[in-house]
Amino acid sequence: MIGITPYIESSKLGEYEDKLVELYQADAALNKTIPESIRRSTEWLLRLVNCFYSNKIEGNPTHPKELLRTQEKNPDGGNDESMMELLSHLEAQIKTKNSGIDKSNVMTQSFVKELHKSFYSGLPDSFLTVKDKDGQIVFDHAGQPMLVRPGEYRTQPVQVGSHIPPNSGELHRYMDWLETEFDLNKIHGARRIIVAAALHHRLAWIHPFQDGNGRVIRLLTDDYMRCSGFDGYGLWSITRGFGRNTKAYYAALAQADKPRQGVADGRGILSDSGLIHFTKYFIDTALDQVKYFSDLLEPRKLGIRVDYYFELRAKGGLPSSPGEELPLLKIAARDIYRLLLEKGAMSRGAIIQRLGKGEQTLRPVFKQMQSEGLISAKPKRDVELKLSTTAVEFLFPRLW
Repeated sequence: MIGITPYIESSKLGEYEDKLVELYQADAALNKTIPESIRRSTEWLLRLVNCFYSNKIEGNPTHPKELLRTQEKNPDGGNDESMMELLSHLEAQIKTKNSGIDKSNVMTQSFVKELHKSFYSGLPDSFLTVKDKDGQIVFDHAGQPMLVRPGEYRTQPVQVGSHIPPNSGELHRYMDWLETEFDLNKIHGARRIIVAAALHHRLAWIHPFQDGNGRVIRLLTDDYMRCSGFDGYGLWSITRGFGRNTKAYYAALAQADKPRQGVADGRGILSDSGLIHFTKYFIDTALDQVKYFSDLLEPRKLGIRVDYYFELRAKGGLPSSPGEELPLLKIAARDIYRLLLEKGAMSRGAIIQRLGKGEQTLRPVFKQMQSEGLISAKPKRDVELKLSTTAVEFLFPRLW
């Protein structure tokens, strides 16, 4: 038996029970209002956001603009180790998205191990050597460099700050407990958010892998939230909230790490009040993020930013970044973009007819918009909307 309270009962959360309902309602509203024409591009962008923030928490210094530029011009990332780390994280997200994961298997140990394996699978051997926060190699008791074994639980003791996780001999027992207690088939309604919060902390506390635990935990939390009835998840992300204030994130986790503070603080070895604190932090962070993205993606406001962007481009009012030119772009590009935003993918002929402009007039506009990544206009295919790396920061302010 594991002497840990798995998660907090909703009756101990007071007014936060109302926030649970508010969170589901806000997610449903966002999922309903997002234009279908931009959903795929937005989900692609959110994977990059997750990638950036999850790795930022771990100290990766890559700037968002570098990540966006790499996606457009050099998808394999070259030999830059920081970029390779982000791209491996991105591939793990994509693989998970395409794996058909659902509430029946999201909490299985095989899936948790696969997340860890997926993250490391595209990285060179140098990433398998464990290093401390100062970048120094960590050695085991035999004096050998400590190695990460992708998809396998650790075999060596670890210490995370002041916290000493369970020893390696107990990991299977703890992970068996986690798999049973957090099975989504047994958990229903808004209670799933409370359980998702507890899962995030409990897995971090167990620290099952030699390295890479933080990224795996956040990947699993994203999948767990998606399987918990949040149909709009992927249009918003709690990982962004964690990464926006890393100190608050670690402080909230540390509260839940505390041992029980007397007989009135639960029955397990860990503090119930500490877990209540982290659960409330988790709910507040989720609500903040879904509200931010709901405001960001609200069609009327997004339309205003689209208009303003293309009007500035037509006047040459947007300065270019170092090494990046932003040439003049005819105002007809705005009309094309707004039409695709409203109606979704359309043929060139339908766009030309709808806008009432000649093909000779619009052909160079299509060509330039495609070269800048504003649209996808492949031969014999409908023209589709895309989120250009040059427009993302303007259309989605404060995203990073």
